[in-house]
Amino acid sequence: MIHDILSFITSPQARIYRQAILQGHVDSCRWSCPIDSCRWSNCKAMLTQKVSLARRFVLVPLGPPLLSYRSNCKAMLTAVDGAVQLVVDRPYIAGQSIVVWCGPQPNSKLLINYGFVDEDNSYDRLVVEAALNTEDPQYQDKRLVAQRNGKLTIQTFQVNVGKERETVLDMLPYMRLGYVSDPSEMESVISSQGPVCPVSPCMEHAVLNQLATYFRERLAGYPTTLSQDEALLGECDIEPRKRVATQLLKCEKKILNKCLEATVDLINELPDLSLSPCPAPYAPILR
Repeated sequence: MIHDILSFITSPQARIYRQAILQGHVDSCRWSCPIDSCRWSNCKAMLTQKVSLARRFVLVPLGPPLLSYRSNCKAMLTAVDGAVQLVVDRPYIAGQSIVVWCGPQPNSKLLINYGFVDEDNSYDRLVVEAALNTEDPQYQDKRLVAQRNGKLTIQTFQVNVGKERETVLDMLPYMRLGYVSDPSEMESVISSQGPVCPVSPCMEHAVLNQLATYFRERLAGYPTTLSQDEALLGECDIEPRKRVATQLLKCEKKILNKCLEATVDLINELPDLSLSPCPAPYAPILR
């Protein structure tokens, strides 16, 4: 029986099915094995570790409730001598669900690849895109300064969960560059080494205000609030697809809320909050 199962896994039919899964042509990874002696209702396309990309995905007869997914465990599927082994990181007792690691993937990828969201995912992240204003008369000079410091005219910032304040701080030099308007200040920036821009209190206030406004508007763009998501997830009869979608949005909002909190904290640390933010005719564009 095991030989028949392994033969089916490596068959052209299984490879075609796997490719369909990866290309998004199959709504579910569940299928039934045509072998009479063994019907699988929970076979999954799984990611293996420490192998080449061509061998990264395999079909294995493991799925809920036998197997659960966690981002904070060390158990993983590995390919050894043509077979797939599950190496666990803890002892198990009969009837206990096995926990496996799916790799360092954000929740958006876990949802697409496996159909679930891990609210304790330490690899979760979202993207903030900042761009220098192309209408700025000093755009070309700023582009050169940005490139010299490893940044692009359209720069993507990855906001990792638990690292929100660090990401906001990483964005500040790029944002300050966009706020430079005086040609003499721009000359000073060009001649300096490193991401150094003259920072006045009113400029810093303006930069932080723009970031805070961006995070508030992005949060306001969701149809529900974080507290409404938590209330919805507390209901027992919520439809499964709606549950995972709500979980994903909840995790995104938590990251954005942390970014907003970090930005407000930096504003409160300014020496003089009575100063009005500097005008910025060519402020960077945030998406």
